[in-house]
Amino acid sequence: MRTSPLKSKLAAAGATFRDRYGVEVVSHFADRKTEYASVRDGVALTDFSFVRAFRVPEEKGIDYLDGLLAGNVAKVRYGRLLHTFLADENGELVADCYVANNDQEFLLLCEGIVSDEQLDARLQSAGAREAGLVDLSPDHALLSLDGFKAWEVAKKLFGADVLGLPYLSIETYPFEGGTVRLFRAGKTSEFGYLLLVPAALAPALFDAIQAEVTKLGGRLCGVDIHDDLRLEGRFFNIHAEGARVRDPLVLGLQWMIDFDKETFHGAGPIKERRAAGLKRKIVGVAAEPGCEGLKVGAALFHDGRAVGEVVADGFSGVLDRTVALAVFPVELAYSGLTFRLGAADGPVVQTLSMPPIMPRSLGVKLDEM
Repeated sequence: MRTSPLKSKLAAAGATFRDRYGVEVVSHFADRKTEYASVRDGVALTDFSFVRAFRVPEEKGIDYLDGLLAGNVAKVRYGRLLHTFLADENGELVADCYVANNDQEFLLLCEGIVSDEQLDARLQSAGAREAGLVDLSPDHALLSLDGFKAWEVAKKLFGADVLGLPYLSIETYPFEGGTVRLFRAGKTSEFGYLLLVPAALAPALFDAIQAEVTKLGGRLCGVDIHDDLRLEGRFFNIHAEGARVRDPLVLGLQWMIDFDKETFHGAGPIKERRAAGLKRKIVGVAAEPGCEGLKVGAALFHDGRAVGEVVADGFSGVLDRTVALAVFPVELAYSGLTFRLGAADGPVVQTLSMPPIMPRSLGVKLDEM
C-alpha cells in the first residue's frame, strides 16, 4: 500500500488512517464539527499525498495530455491550471485532474478512483513513456492548505506576491534550498492552496505550515471533512458522486470537456450519449433539521413512485442540516421541488440550488491586503 512521505509526522499528531483504492489516507484527526470549523472560520492543513503527481516535458506533453484528457490542454496558458478529467474507454470517470502549464513542464495531478496500477496502465497505453511522463508521487508530498485564513499562511511562507495569484494558477517558490510548486486551487469554497514538495523537504515544510496554522488557531484535518466541504460548496467530488455515477454528463461536468476536440479518452461514448440526449441529471437536495434518512442510496419518491436516488450526502454546518446530491429524470431535476424520502409517505425533502452557502472567503479582498 502506498503511504504518505509524512506518515510518521501524521501518526504522531494523532491521525486516523484508512484505505482508499489501495492508498493510505488520513481520515481525520478530530471530530467533523471541529475540523469543519477550522476551514470555514480559520485554516486547516491536510495531507493530500494520495493524489498522483506527474511531470511531462512541454514539447511532448501538450499533445500527450491533450489526447488523454477531456479538456483542451493546448489552450492552457503559462502559469495557469486546467480542471478536467480522465475517462475510460466507455466514457466513464477514472480521475479528476488538474493540468498546470509551468514553463518548460506540464504537471498533472490525478485524484483517481482506481488503483495506482490501473491508472499507470492507462497512462502508459496512451504513450506515457514516449512523451517522457515522470511519476513524481514516490518522492514528493502534496499538502492542501485551506480555509478563510489560508492566504495568511501562504503569504507568511512565500511572500506577498502569493496574494496576486488568480484561482487555478501555479507558481514556484524557493524553500530550504529547494523549490515548492504552489497551486492556487482547492475545493472547499474557501481559500485553497496545494503545495507539491520533494519528500526530502516535506517534513520541514509541514512543520513550517503547521506552526503558522497553529498561530491562527487552525489545525490538522483529514480527508473526510473535505467530502462535506466539497458537497456544501458544490465542488465536484470524484470520491462521492463521481464514483457512484461515473457519467460526466449526468454529473454536469460538460464544462470540463472540449467537445470540439477530435478525440480524447472516452470521447466516442461521451459524444454519443450527448447526441442521444440527457435522460438523467444531478441536483441538490436538503432535508429538514434532524432528518437522518438522507443518505447515499436512499430513494426519492414523487406521486407514489421512486424517481430519484441520493448519490452523495454530507452535513452542512452553515445550514445545520444534511444536504445531498441526487440523480433524477431531467424533467424533475430542478430546484424548488418537493419529494418524499425513502417511501411514498416518507419525510419531505426539497431540491435546492447549489451551493446553498456563501463562503466567508468571498468577503476578503486580497488586493487590499
